[in-house]
Amino acid sequence: MDQWALTMVIGGLGLFFLVMTYGALISSKKSGHYSSGVPLVGGTLIAIAFLISPIKWLAFLGLLDYGFWMILSSLVKNFNAGRK
Repeated sequence: MDQWALTMVIGGLGLFFLVMTYGALISSKKSGHYSSGVPLVGGTLIAIAFLISPIKWLAFLGLLDYGFWMILSSLVKNFNAGRK
């Protein structure tokens, strides 16, 4: 039970950051002004929460954070730009 309580607390915090980051992204698109969320924090906390839990494979839900995919795509673009 202690593992699940810690998982819920850390996962809830991660979900909060994930929702706030997506909210900042939507707000930026609507207003035209850049508004920064906290990329990678929500996904990292969710991954940590499920790595603590008995069901480890749920840590892949941490990949829902778009910050992970944006950093990955920028690294690939920079790598390809350097090769030309």
